[in-house]
Parts: sequence; C-alpha cells; structure tokens
Amino acid sequence: MEVQQVLEQLRSKDPKEVSKRCEVAFLPPREGAGARYLVNVLDLTYCVHLDSGLAEEVVTRDEADESFTRVLLKYLVYQCYVEQETGWVGIDRFSGASQHHGEFVKKVMRPFLDHFGNNVQVFKASSRQIGGTQERLGGVAFSFRFLPKVRALVQLWPGDERGLRKPSANIMFSSHSVKIWDGREAVAASEFIVRRLRGSKRSRRRSARAQE
Repeated sequence: MEVQQVLEQLRSKDPKEVSKRCEVAFLPPREGAGARYLVNVLDLTYCVHLDSGLAEEVVTRDEADESFTRVLLKYLVYQCYVEQETGWVGIDRFSGASQHHGEFVKKVMRPFLDHFGNNVQVFKASSRQIGGTQERLGGVAFSFRFLPKVRALVQLWPGDERGLRKPSANIMFSSHSVKIWDGREAVAASEFIVRRLRGSKRSRRRSARAQE
C-alpha cells in the first residue's frame, strides 16, 4: 500500500480517535497551516501534514523519506484497530519480510555492527541518549519507546578484540506491530533506529504546545 492510499485512510478517520488510540497530538487547521499530527519517535517529534502527506522532524525540518513516512502513516491508521501487546517479534515475522532480507542486512545489520559491534560502551551510551532502557535479556539489550504504542528492542552480542568471535545483533518490535506494518516498513523502522543510534546527540524533542 502506497503513501497516498494510507494518507486517504488517515484523512477519513476521526482525529479524536487517532489521538487517543495512537497517543499523538492533533493540531487543527489554522491560517497558513493545514491539519497535522505530532508523533513522538524515540527522542524526536515528527509532524505529519494531512494535506500533503509530508512528515518532517519538528526542530530541523528534515523531511522523512517515503519509506519512513509510510511507517508513520500506517501507525496512525492501523494502531487504531489493534491492542498494544507486550511480547516481541523479529523482522522475519512481518509479512513479506523475506523479500527485504538483503535490504535489512545492508541498511540495518551491517551499519549497526560496523559501528557498535566491538564497542559495547558506545552502544550503551548511544542507547541511553535516545531514551533506551537496558534489559536483562540476551546479549547487551536495550528497549525503546519507538512510537507511543510500539516498543523496539535492540540486542548486541559483541565481538572480541582478537577477532575470534564475530559480533551479532537482533532488532525486534512489539508483537502487535505485525498488524500495523509489513516487512518493508519493519526494515524502514529498523533503519531509522540504527541511524538514530549512530548519530545520537541530546534529545531534540519539542512539545506539541510549542508547535501550536
């Protein structure tokens, strides 16, 4: 399903329902600005414009690419129909994930392991900077509030300095997210997390009130 189709579904929904079910802020039209939603993503906030379908980070005004825009739009539409769950699912559990395995390795796993594979302390510091909570699970694990009602889990099994043990990693999402996204969006969401971890600085989140 392409961006325009999902956007049409979102436009038809009651903003009060979307705001409540997705835990986002709805800003009604005003002079010079159309209706929009503010969505917290990790330590950032994105503005989703209902007129154009544009999604942009509220501080830098950086536009989301089409893949990540689709992640946000499908969350706003389909989270309204599902209940939040506490379990975890891996990328392979999403519909059509096998078609995007190469992309997942290239855009997610390889950059993550190149950056953090042999440096646990950098991974811990970066995770905490974007709101991660360390978990007692396999490897070095951090959970994140990726979207208001979708959590993500990132696990790292570091390599050793002598190169005898290669590093490995895993990324998972709240189990109900398979009802929101397919494999393409799961890869895009994972890529966003890795990029944010690699480029993490202090939080740039701005409140909804500041945008009104």
